[in-house]
Amino acid sequence: MASGSSTRDARQAKAAEMRAAAAKAEARRRTLIVGSAVLVVVLAIVGVFVVVQQANRSSSTSSAANPANLSADNSIVDGQNTAPVKVVIYEDFQCPYCAQFEAANREQLAQMVKDGDVQVQYRPIAFLDRASTTNYSTRSLNAVAAVVNSSPDSFLEFHNLLFENQPEEGGAGLTDEQLVTYAVQAGADETTVKKAVADQTFKGWTERVTEASSKAGISGTPTVKVNDTTLENLDAASLKKAVDTALAAAK
Repeated sequence: MASGSSTRDARQAKAAEMRAAAAKAEARRRTLIVGSAVLVVVLAIVGVFVVVQQANRSSSTSSAANPANLSADNSIVDGQNTAPVKVVIYEDFQCPYCAQFEAANREQLAQMVKDGDVQVQYRPIAFLDRASTTNYSTRSLNAVAAVVNSSPDSFLEFHNLLFENQPEEGGAGLTDEQLVTYAVQAGADETTVKKAVADQTFKGWTERVTEASSKAGISGTPTVKVNDTTLENLDAASLKKAVDTALAAAK
C-alpha cells in the first residue's frame, strides 16, 4: 500500500509540476503577445508621426510661394522669345567665378539682346550656402525672387549690383538690410521687398530650383549653355564665338 501511495503521490506531483510549467509558458506567451501588440502600436504611432512630419515638410516646400514673372522653366528672361539663340546661365550670387563671368560678358550680352539675336535665361540657384555663415546664397536668391515677383524690370540691375558688391566667401555675406538697399537702388518697391526678405517668402522656391538644377546635371556655377550646348570656356571671346556659330546655324 505504501508503495502504491508513493507512486500516486509521485504522479500527482509530476502532473502538478507539468501544470505549473504549462501555466508559466502560457503566461510568457500572453506577455509576448501583449508586448508585441504594444510594440506594434508604438511603431504605428511613430510611423504616423514620421509620415505626418514628412508630409508637413513636403507640403511646406511644395506650397511655398513661387515668384511671379518667371518663364515656364523658372527662368528669369531678358530678351525676346523670337531670338534665335538662347543663352542659359546657372549662377550663384556667392560664386566668385559667376561674378567674373558677368563682368567679362555683361556688355556683349546686353548688346546681343538689344540686337534681337539672343535671349538670356537666368537660372540663379543656391549651391553655396556653406560658403557663408548666414546662408547667403539662399538669402540673396530669395531677395532676387522678391524683386522679380514685384518689380521684374528691376531684376537685371539688382542682379548686377549683387555681383558688383559680392561678399567674400566664408563671411556673413550682405545683410538683409543691404539686400533691400540694393533692391531699392535697382528700382524695386522697398516695403514689398523688405517684407519678403524678412519673411524669406521665397525660400521654398530657392530650394526647388536648386534641386531641379542638380537633377538636370548642373554640378557647378557658372554653367552656361548656348542653344543647349554647354560652354567649356566662359571668356568673352568664347561666348561670342558660340553665339555666332548658333546664329549661323539658325539661318
